[in-house]
Amino acid sequence: MTIRDVIRQCIHDHGVKQELLDLLGRRARGADRFDPDLMRACHPADATDNHGSFQGRMYDLIAYVEKAEREGPRCLSKMHVIGNVLFEFRGDEIFAESYHVAHETFVEDGVVQDYRIGGRYLDTFRRHDDRWLIQNRDIVYDWSRKMEGTKEFWDWMGYRNPTLGRRGTEDPLYAVQPSARGGLPPFSAIQKDTTGSNMMSAMQQMLDKQAITEVLYRRARAGDRADPALAHSCYHPGATERHGEFDGFAAEFIDVVSFTRARPGSPIVGMFHLVTNILIDFESADIAFCESYHVAWCQMADGTDATIGGRYLDRFARRNGRWAITHRDVIFDWSRMEPQTAKFWDRHPAKPFLFGKRGQDDPLYSYVRRGV
Repeated sequence: MTIRDVIRQCIHDHGVKQELLDLLGRRARGADRFDPDLMRACHPADATDNHGSFQGRMYDLIAYVEKAEREGPRCLSKMHVIGNVLFEFRGDEIFAESYHVAHETFVEDGVVQDYRIGGRYLDTFRRHDDRWLIQNRDIVYDWSRKMEGTKEFWDWMGYRNPTLGRRGTEDPLYAVQPSARGGLPPFSAIQKDTTGSNMMSAMQQMLDKQAITEVLYRRARAGDRADPALAHSCYHPGATERHGEFDGFAAEFIDVVSFTRARPGSPIVGMFHLVTNILIDFESADIAFCESYHVAWCQMADGTDATIGGRYLDRFARRNGRWAITHRDVIFDWSRMEPQTAKFWDRHPAKPFLFGKRGQDDPLYSYVRRGV
C-alpha cells in the first residue's frame, strides 16, 4: 500500500466517522424537535430497536412516539446530549457505542416533572444507497433521576421575551434553517468518493469542521473563564447576537451586557458550558450554519445553582482564512434553579484541590495564554 493509499484510507475512515457522528446528532434532533420524518430518515425501513419496554421495528417505535405526543402526558422539552462515541469497523457494518444523557420534561397530573436518564446507544450501521443509516439500536440504561420541576432560569433573570425552544415546527431553528426539518441533508459527492480532487475537498471540509468546532469551544471557555479578549476573537467585526433579552452587536453583549467581562455585583460566581451535538452544514466553501447543544451550570451569588439546557444557532463565515461567528441565536430549552448543596471536596478538606476561577487565576493559565 502506497503512502497515497494510506492517506486516502485515513481520509475515508475519518469521513465515515464524521458522517456517523452527524447521523447520531440528527437522530437526536429528530427526537428533540419532534420530527418523525427526520427520525425515520435515519433508519432503513427494516431497522430494529430495543428501547426499554419496546422491542421491534424502529418505524413502529416512531409511530408509538407520534401517538404518545398526541395522547400521552404533555412533553415540554427533550434534549439528548451525546458524547463518548467509539466506532468499530466490521466489514459491511460499523458498530458504535455512544454515551448520552437525556433531559426530558413532562406535565404529569398537572405537575411538571424533570427526568434525567444516562445511558448508551449500541448502534449497528449499514450502507443504504451510498449512505450509512442506523440498522439496529439497543438502548442501555445506566442511571436516572426524577425531579419535580423548578422555576425557570429565564424567569429568575427577569427575561421578558427569551428565545425558547419548541417541540415542533415553531422551534426557532426552522426560522433560520428551514431545510433542517423533515429529512437528512442531500448527500455530498465528497462523502461518496475520496479520490482525486474530491480527496482534497474532503480533507478541507474536515479541517473546516474542526476549526468551527474549536471556535465553539473557545467561546465557551471565554465565558466560563471571564476572558473578553478571547470572546471577541470568536466573532467577525460587526457580528450580531440574540441572547436572552439582548438583540444587537456581539461586541456589546460581551463588553456591556453579559458577565464575560467580570464586573462588581455580578450575580454569577462560576460558569461551566458543555458543548455537544455539533451539526455543521456548509452553504458554500466559506459560509456555514451550525446548531450545537449546550448545558450550562451556573453558580449564582445568592446561593442558587442554575442548570440550563439549550442550543446555539450560529452563522459562520471564513474571512481571510479565519472561521468566526457572524450571528448567534441562543435558544433556551429547559432549566432548573436549585439551592446549592454541600460540595464533594468538602469531604476532603485537607486535600489540595485545584478549583476553577473566573479570571486569570484559573489553573488553565499556567498552561495557556489568556485571550488566545
